[in-house]
Amino acid sequence: MGTANRWIYVVLAFVVASWGLNIVMVKYLTETAPPFLVAAVRMPLAGLALLPFVLRKYGWYRPSRKQWGLLCLIGLTSIFFHQLFLASGVVTTTATNASLILGLNPLTTALLAAVFVGEKMNARLALGIAAGFSGVVIVVLSGSADASVEVSGWGDLIMVLSMLGYVAGGLLIKTIASTGMPTLVTTAYSTLIGGILLNIGAFAQLGPGAYGLVHFDGTGWLVMLASAWIASSLGTLGWNHGIKLLGANKTAMFINGMPFASMVGAVLFLGEHIRWIHVLAFVLTTLGIVIGTYQPRGFAPRKPPAAAGSGKLNG
Repeated sequence: MGTANRWIYVVLAFVVASWGLNIVMVKYLTETAPPFLVAAVRMPLAGLALLPFVLRKYGWYRPSRKQWGLLCLIGLTSIFFHQLFLASGVVTTTATNASLILGLNPLTTALLAAVFVGEKMNARLALGIAAGFSGVVIVVLSGSADASVEVSGWGDLIMVLSMLGYVAGGLLIKTIASTGMPTLVTTAYSTLIGGILLNIGAFAQLGPGAYGLVHFDGTGWLVMLASAWIASSLGTLGWNHGIKLLGANKTAMFINGMPFASMVGAVLFLGEHIRWIHVLAFVLTTLGIVIGTYQPRGFAPRKPPAAAGSGKLNG
């Protein structure tokens, strides 16, 4: 194994930790600004930070009419809806619950790809999906202090919608990748498109004085920039580089660490409490992802996913 391959494990660990902490950062930001506005400020910052990397590698990339249509759909689903529901959901649920729900992204993508795209569903994948979803069902239905089962509120359901929005965008990214558009270009352009839509929505909901509602102090702006530039922008680049060096399936295994990073961050920075029900859900979702994404040694899929590195997972 070369030096670059050894270092990529460190890079991916950093990426997943930043994505897990990003949920904590978004929840922190929504304590001082409306959720719509937090997303509207954050995503254009992330998109603009990616543009220099696009220009350096590809110049002013000019999508075709079909590609522009797909980019708009990706911006609508995996950026606009995903980020809006993410910012809105963490207001009324814990960062721990949010991370567990968003951690189902790989399994949900596999399930929907089998249903709508015709990708093969095998027993191992079905078992992984069942285990992962059972963990999230437990945490969604468990909201009381003694961890008895009851509906915990709309926040968890909104987070499910956030996860579904991103998954829908991921399927569209697979489609646009088949047209030859580089993943980095897709991520940067769709992020900017989604950011524009979020700003239009913020002004429609909050009026022309929307930005007057931003009252971040120095710490708040540092958190905003860390969320946009480190978690979203650098995280995207690191993740795509990991897929290039290690492959999509091996890289996907690192997603298992995201809920753990969120749990630790929520305890340290938000004062949340981890209960045994969260530990059980974490074990089940992690087990589900491991089972569902594991590939036996020597196994080579007929056709690898076109765009497994579809950008920000929860950025």
